[in-house]
Amino acid sequence: MKTLGMIAAGVALTAMTVLGAGPAQADFADQVEATDNGENVEDEGFGEYAVSRTDPGSCLVVQNHTGGRVTLRLNYPASGGKWQFNHDQIGVLVHKGKLVTSPSGNWNVRTNPPIRFDWVYDRSMNRQKGCNGSWLLTMN
Repeated sequence: MKTLGMIAAGVALTAMTVLGAGPAQADFADQVEATDNGENVEDEGFGEYAVSRTDPGSCLVVQNHTGGRVTLRLNYPASGGKWQFNHDQIGVLVHKGKLVTSPSGNWNVRTNPPIRFDWVYDRSMNRQKGCNGSWLLTMN
């Protein structure tokens, strides 16, 4: 009986560890710098995704669960750069050493390859980094 109780406790601890991971918390996410400073031109093979809500000064955190590398470009706010995210990478967008923020709170992005996506706004995410909350774009 004592052995059975120890096994049950081990299973419960493992379940709490796995289930306790929860959603991404971007306050500890790495900054992801733009990889070029060129014009934000149209690229073939990109899908377009947008969120329209008034959250001025918000940042964008990207979480890649696609199984591969994804390239992201911004249509709004315009930045003239692209970001690359490896599988399971989470990062907040940075351009020329500064966090990218949206003056209106709206975001419009393009990704290659096209993705399945989910937008979630968290008003407390990245406040210590100077953001008025953050949009989390989860790519699946």
